[in-house]
Amino acid sequence: MPAPSEFLSWVDASKDAFIARLSHAVSIPSISGDPAYRPRVQEMSDWLNAELKKVGVETKQVDLGNHVMDGQTLPLPHAILGKIGNDKNKKTVLIYGHFDVQPAALSDGWASEPFTLTTLPDGRLVGRGSSDDKGPVLGWLAVLQWHHETQTPLPVNLRFCFEGMEENGSEGLDELVEREREG
Repeated sequence: MPAPSEFLSWVDASKDAFIARLSHAVSIPSISGDPAYRPRVQEMSDWLNAELKKVGVETKQVDLGNHVMDGQTLPLPHAILGKIGNDKNKKTVLIYGHFDVQPAALSDGWASEPFTLTTLPDGRLVGRGSSDDKGPVLGWLAVLQWHHETQTPLPVNLRFCFEGMEENGSEGLDELVEREREG
């Protein structure tokens, strides 16, 4: 089913706001595999959770406990579980994504600062996380924003699971899924 023309017009009109949102997300170096950046991964969880609430998603941040990395006991970043819609006559779809990223530095071969969203001469946007996976997660956020602002009903119920350890083996996710399945 093609997107409604009014949605496409809204996307075009909202382009600058979407780019600003992506720029902010990319600027958070949520590197899950480096203990020094663990607070930044949690910062990304907190920011994304707040953004989801703004568009009508009922969310909860879930404490996944601790783990040991490089000899240090560290808190795992909170996962975000969310839901919107509870119509028994509609199907329910789960959206999974992650908000952590791999390390990146100019010395790795980046042509620009990896944690600064940059527009290339051909118009493409580049920055760590812009395609894996902050950009796609923010794509869902944009769709939800349109539905929220226009009060257009969603055709399905949505459930969300966003985590901050995917780039490091999704530590804590199996246990979360098991707890939620049993609960």
